[in-house]
Amino acid sequence: MKIFGSITNRFIPKGKESARVYRSRIGKFQGWVSVFVNGLLFIIKFIIGIIIGSVSVIADAIHTLSDVISSGVVIWGFHEAEKPADSEHPYGHGRVEYIATLIIAILLIVVGFEFIKSSITRILNPSPISPSWLMIIIILATVFLKELTARYAEFLAHKISSGTLHADAWHHRADAISSLLVIVAMIAGKYGYHSVDGWAGIGVALFVIWTGYTIAKEAIDDIIGTPPAEDEINDIKQVVSTVKGVLGVHDITVHSYGKDKFVSIHVEIDETISSAKAHDIAEDVEIILYKRLEIEPTVHIDPISVNNPMIKKVNIYLENNWKDDKRITGWHDIRIVDTEKHHVILFGINTKAGLTKVENIGIRDVLINAVKKQFNEFDVNIRISPIHRY
Repeated sequence: MKIFGSITNRFIPKGKESARVYRSRIGKFQGWVSVFVNGLLFIIKFIIGIIIGSVSVIADAIHTLSDVISSGVVIWGFHEAEKPADSEHPYGHGRVEYIATLIIAILLIVVGFEFIKSSITRILNPSPISPSWLMIIIILATVFLKELTARYAEFLAHKISSGTLHADAWHHRADAISSLLVIVAMIAGKYGYHSVDGWAGIGVALFVIWTGYTIAKEAIDDIIGTPPAEDEINDIKQVVSTVKGVLGVHDITVHSYGKDKFVSIHVEIDETISSAKAHDIAEDVEIILYKRLEIEPTVHIDPISVNNPMIKKVNIYLENNWKDDKRITGWHDIRIVDTEKHHVILFGINTKAGLTKVENIGIRDVLINAVKKQFNEFDVNIRISPIHRY
């Protein structure tokens, strides 16, 4: 990994160059590495497959050639994602990465079905193959080279948080695993079990299709939009909580555009603070989030009463009785209306992602009844925040 890191450090942006440029350089570099490695291995595998007449080896070679195409898609994806925001794409071009990932996945699935057709033909009409041990050793060497390339791609994927490079890494790993199946077929062919070649081809095809499906599902989820990871939400909360004057954080919504992230966040402050001071706190939150996490935030200020004893009682009750309920991820904006005609406790809750509307309403009703029972002189009004917020 130290060797990987020393190579990668050459692409660190200098001067006014942005992190987006660094990310693009890393992605395109990995793409060109993949093109070179896959191009070389395709030639080797294809020649061996033609010489010994093995459908599984030829299928494996075509699989490797598809890696060359997918690597070209990687390069294109990072080139497009590097472009800044414009009038037609005000949030930038980061989601082109997701499209590139989806294209790679579709290529994998198409190649897998082609393998199945060729393999069934070979099973029905087996042809003798007799590879030399040298050929088997050469194919085995390609397995190690592909796994090394996959690990490097995975290393870079973690370094720049790229789903596209993660997909490319699995594309390399799928090729390595399929080559292992091919080696089994080649050895079996040497000892007269010629139909194993076709069955190995089907095994390669099914693995390739499954890999493509998995990658496609992740890419589609990213395009549609998925909830942020819990660690990401905790990082945002921790950073915002360091700002002087912030009493609480909730309703965090994250929209991802590749590496670019846009966040909407509600920040609680003392209601006695002036509007000018509240504005300063909001700006401080925006600045620290951009500096620490490189995200573009929109901050909503929620003034709360700090000294109201009834608010403290409600908060203590919720902490003592509902903190361990796994369905509820937090509560916020506790307010008390206590006039001659109205006695109401109001607050919002966040619930775990994945719950149905009926389940959310059920949780709210149970909590309303419980709070009413505890504070029987008050009515209770609870609002459920959207499940993608925290």
